[in-house]
Amino acid sequence: MSFINKVVRNRNFILMLGIVLGLAIGERGASMTQPSVVPLLAFVMTLSMSGMTTRDFGKIKTMPRRILAAVLLNYLVMGGLLILLGRLLIDDSELMTGLIVMAVVPPAIASVPWSYILGGDTLFSLISLMTCYLVALVVTPLGMVSFLGVASYDPTELIILLGQLIVLPIIISRILIAVKANDFIARWRGPVVNWCFFVVIFTVIGLNRSAFFSEPDTLLRLSFIAVLTSIGLVYVIEYAAKKLHVGQETTISLILVGTMKNFSLASGILLAVFSSRAAIPSSIMTIVFLLRILWLGVHFKKKN
Repeated sequence: MSFINKVVRNRNFILMLGIVLGLAIGERGASMTQPSVVPLLAFVMTLSMSGMTTRDFGKIKTMPRRILAAVLLNYLVMGGLLILLGRLLIDDSELMTGLIVMAVVPPAIASVPWSYILGGDTLFSLISLMTCYLVALVVTPLGMVSFLGVASYDPTELIILLGQLIVLPIIISRILIAVKANDFIARWRGPVVNWCFFVVIFTVIGLNRSAFFSEPDTLLRLSFIAVLTSIGLVYVIEYAAKKLHVGQETTISLILVGTMKNFSLASGILLAVFSSRAAIPSSIMTIVFLLRILWLGVHFKKKN
């Protein structure tokens, strides 16, 4: 029983299971779970942000330069690289839309726990993450208007969606902390969040199953972009951090917050506002970034 308990709580197993089942079952199953994606993401964001106290928000002013570096890495460097490589390698407008939306969404919530697991500065990761989500309320809609134009989607729908996925979870999470429900939530947060992500990943992969088997050229191009913006950026950030004499813990946090986009959030926006095909890039990115996490564990172990 203890082995089964460990398996059903293992983040990597759960997320890989979502990918495998999405590819195996395909659109028929994914179409049934598609309506649940946005509510589940809002629920996940609420649970995740309930671990961030109001006091933590106040610590933003204690490390402004490092936080600014994390924000610029995520939005300007990684986001800019996603759009630049997309312009050079992708000639499909829907796939390009997927890359643009990924470029302007905030970092993955998982960057904080992985910062702890890999030996980064967890507090810095947490505060940088919160700052990125506050910045996202301006950058995400503004970036989509700038690169996609107002005519390509309904801006009102996007604003409502961001309210559901960012603003509302922040408000509800403050209420949960105020009524001291956080200790109870903390016991179940990890497994619940992981299985919610399982549904999201299964849905996105399943809806685009045919593309994985019928468009090898597209998959190759998107995989190249994913590898370059994930593993390639790791070496660039490490080199720059070494030259600037940045500590190992801070470097790890900069890598995680700066180069981990919230692909589930991007998928939710793309499925709700655009099309399932536009979510193909986030499907590829999810797979590559799961493999990258395993690689980072070995990489930083060697460094230490």
